[in-house]
Amino acid sequence: MDKITPPASHSLSRGPTGRWLAITVFGWLAMTLGLFAATVAGNAVRASGGADNAIAAVQAVTAALLIVPAAYLIQRRFRLTVRLLPLTPAAFLHLLGGGALALLMGGLGFMITGALGWTTIIAWHFSVDLLLAVVFNTCIAFLYEALPEELTMRGMVYSGLRLRLPAYAAYVVQVLLFVLVPVTVNQLQAWSGQGRGNNINADYVILLLCFGTVLQLWRSLTGSLWASIGFHLAYLAMARFVILQKDRSILTYSELEAGTAPVIIQFGIIIIGSAVLLALLGLLVRWRRLRV
Repeated sequence: MDKITPPASHSLSRGPTGRWLAITVFGWLAMTLGLFAATVAGNAVRASGGADNAIAAVQAVTAALLIVPAAYLIQRRFRLTVRLLPLTPAAFLHLLGGGALALLMGGLGFMITGALGWTTIIAWHFSVDLLLAVVFNTCIAFLYEALPEELTMRGMVYSGLRLRLPAYAAYVVQVLLFVLVPVTVNQLQAWSGQGRGNNINADYVILLLCFGTVLQLWRSLTGSLWASIGFHLAYLAMARFVILQKDRSILTYSELEAGTAPVIIQFGIIIIGSAVLLALLGLLVRWRRLRV
């Protein structure tokens, strides 16, 4: 969702205030309720004895089939322009650029912490099974996380807020609403007797606040959701197959102090470092435009 097109007439909404509020609320509800429905479907598969991959696939497909059409209907109703398809050469470059930044910052993080003696790479792992796991996880992340979140939160919700608020205020409110999504889904799960999903604590909230800011900066800098989708997917791949040392990992490393990689590399360099870099690039672009 790269830009907002004005309504053909004010009969499409109850005036300007009603329009921006409706876009924001409906976009947020689409993401929240779609994600909740996906967790319900996943829990049903788990209760029937389904494997982890089957649970993940059902959750991803459910989320995509509910949230993406809802986003399409909302944008048609309020005359918003969604430009995810077709995937143009420019959009593909945005996708690659977003992904490349997350990967490069992750690599830089290991170089810095390695030079300081905080982390030491012990071994690299490459296999067909690992490659298939990365591909499968990336597809699931695209359907379950990146695509729905970017369409709704960085797409509709931010677009709706910008109809009423200046950019800095829309940034803050969108990120807060982004954090509110998993909080609300967790509460809905508890109320429905399914038990809470994520462990939402202060560290998790801070991570979401900063991550949401990076993704929003990508949209503002490029005018495209593909850049934020690319960063989103690459960040998750780095976290799950490099930084978090699980059974299937691209590399094995040791730490001088436990938790160095998640805190310094994953949060400090990939997220905070990317946010600072994108903010500086945004200021540079704006300064150059003012000079023209």
